[in-house]
Amino acid sequence: MNTRRLNNSMTNTEYRIDLNPQNNIEDIETIGEEIVNQTQQPTTRPTPVTNEINNDHLHQLITILKENLTSTFPFALILILKAFYEHSAGIFMVIFFSASIYHANTVLVQQAALKSSRNLWPVIRVITILSLSLILFLYLFRQEKFYLCLIFARPNYAKWDLWTLLWILYSTFCIVKMIVMILKSLLILYPIKTDKSKYCLTYRKRGSYFSLIEHLSQFYISVLTIRPWVHFIMEKNQENYLFATFLLIFYAIVKLYNIYKTLVQLRGSLKEAFQTLPFPSASINELRENMCPICQSEYQDPIILTCKHVFCEECVSSWLDRNASCPLCRCKLPIGQANFRDGFTSGYLIWY
Repeated sequence: MNTRRLNNSMTNTEYRIDLNPQNNIEDIETIGEEIVNQTQQPTTRPTPVTNEINNDHLHQLITILKENLTSTFPFALILILKAFYEHSAGIFMVIFFSASIYHANTVLVQQAALKSSRNLWPVIRVITILSLSLILFLYLFRQEKFYLCLIFARPNYAKWDLWTLLWILYSTFCIVKMIVMILKSLLILYPIKTDKSKYCLTYRKRGSYFSLIEHLSQFYISVLTIRPWVHFIMEKNQENYLFATFLLIFYAIVKLYNIYKTLVQLRGSLKEAFQTLPFPSASINELRENMCPICQSEYQDPIILTCKHVFCEECVSSWLDRNASCPLCRCKLPIGQANFRDGFTSGYLIWY
């Protein structure tokens, strides 16, 4: 019986297949199953050595970085000390300004929340610290005539580089914020409604003045930044007027859009700040209870909210300065939410 030999290149195995078709069926099926099984078996690869090489390189890199940092740290420290010595007055004023503003902001918010129980001495201390800070700053930088920044004039700086621009913007921001805090302190010291004397300023009106002063100060700072930016753009590009003109036009477009948004926000905020409460007053004789749920004392000028809960006008006004809902049932009330009515001063740096 004639036969032929089939060489399988995948397994290098020899198969003898009978030329008789009846005898070859079983052999062909067996060969096909073996080939399929061999192709489906996962190929085993040798363990790569690249992981060990990468780990060695990483270890060498870390070792080199440690050595470089150890050797260069003394020289970096010398540069830092030199820079700190040359700009010690500016660094000291930045730290002092930031600490003073943070302390004053905390004290004013606390004392404004106490209302008639406020302590006058912390507020007087804040006024003293802020006033001395302003005087000290203007005295240390009297040659630069820094007060000119507050009237849209150019201070006395010969070189307008990036650091000069940032220093002027930060200092102007701090000076305006300190003046704002002094004004808010005077409002806290101002006598409010009492039982024995006629009042001329209520707590709600005081919150409206807080909001008014804060929003106006933010708009004022936003306008004050225009003059330093213009000098910086023109000073650094005197040789290339075309590029300086392009930067100036681009800055003017962006700044005008920013001022427009600020004015829209200012208008809406002032409208919400001076809005009257749209709630009717209630007669004390018609009330079932004579005690306010907030102050736990007898009602003083009670008003009825839309949810039919009754509160003292001053008590609920303080709550509505921060929330637009009922203190008891959390029902949404038809009033706008004004910001900065609690005496808080924003610390967001306006540098553009």
